[in-house]
Amino acid sequence: MTRPLSIPVLFALLLAGCNQPFEPNGPVSGTLIVYCLLNPGTDTQYVRLSTTFGAAPSPEIRDAVVTLTVGGTVIPFTNTTVLWRDADGNFVPTNMYVASNAPVGGGLVYRLDVSTPSGLAASATITPLKQPSLALRQGTTPGFFALTRQFKTLNGAAILHFYLDYYVLVNNGWVLRTEEIPSGRSSDASGNDVLEYPSVSPVATLAAGGSDVAIDSTLFQIARSRVLVKAAPAPVVYLDVRFVLTQIDDILYDYYYLSNGPVDNSSIRLDVPDFTNIQGGDGVFGSRAEVILLLPLAR
Repeated sequence: MTRPLSIPVLFALLLAGCNQPFEPNGPVSGTLIVYCLLNPGTDTQYVRLSTTFGAAPSPEIRDAVVTLTVGGTVIPFTNTTVLWRDADGNFVPTNMYVASNAPVGGGLVYRLDVSTPSGLAASATITPLKQPSLALRQGTTPGFFALTRQFKTLNGAAILHFYLDYYVLVNNGWVLRTEEIPSGRSSDASGNDVLEYPSVSPVATLAAGGSDVAIDSTLFQIARSRVLVKAAPAPVVYLDVRFVLTQIDDILYDYYYLSNGPVDNSSIRLDVPDFTNIQGGDGVFGSRAEVILLLPLAR
C-alpha cells in the first residue's frame, strides 16, 4: 500500500538538514534509529525506522512491532510505503510505520515502543504540544494588518511563514505554484531594500512580545510583482495568501539547534554533537503543531 506523505510530517527532518538520504552514522552495532513527530493537528501518525550499519544505506526494517501508548490505550502501527517529496520535488517511495485514527491530545503523556524479532528495542516518552491558534484582524496602523497568534504550550520554538498561492498557465494547462512572502524589509548601507524572511525563535520570546503580529501590506505587493516577473508572459491567477504557524517542542528544538545552531569558527573541532531522547536507540521522538490560515484573493 502506498500513501502520500505530507511535507509537515517530516518537518523535523527538514529542519535538521535531512535533504540528504536517511543514512544515520553510528557504531556498527545494529542500534535502532527512530524518528517520530506526533502532530495534534491530524489523526494519522508516522514512525520512520532504520539501524546503524557499516555501509549506507542500511537495510529497511519491515518486521518491527511499533506501538504508541497513552493512558490505558495501545495504538499499533502498520508497516507501509508513503510517497515523500524530496528536495528536488520528486515523490520517492519511503518505508514508514503508520497509525490511522490516532488523534493526539496535547498535554497527555505518550510512550513510543519499538522492537524487532532480532532483539532490538527502543522507547521514548513525551508530552505533545497543544495546538496553537492564528486569527486575522484589521490592524490599527494604516497600511498594516494584524495576525493574532496564541500559543497554548509555552515551550519549544516556532516560525510563522507567509505564502502566496497562484496558478500560472504552462503549456495550455494551469499549474499551482507558491511564492513565499517576506516577513519584513530593511535598507542596507546603500539604501537598497533588503527583504527579510522568518526564522525559528523560542516560543517564550515570541509570547513575551505579545500575541499580535503587525504585517506590512506592501510586502504582499512585492510578492505579487515578483510572481508576474517570473511568470511573464504567461497569465497568472492569484488563489490565496496562506499563513502557516508551526511550533516544535523542546526536544525537537534541541535537536534542531544542535544541528543548525551557531558554530564557533575559531575552534579546531567543527563536528556536531549528537542529540537523542530515544532509550536503547538513537533518533528523536517529539511533537510539532501547525495551524494554517487562508485568506482567499479576488480573481
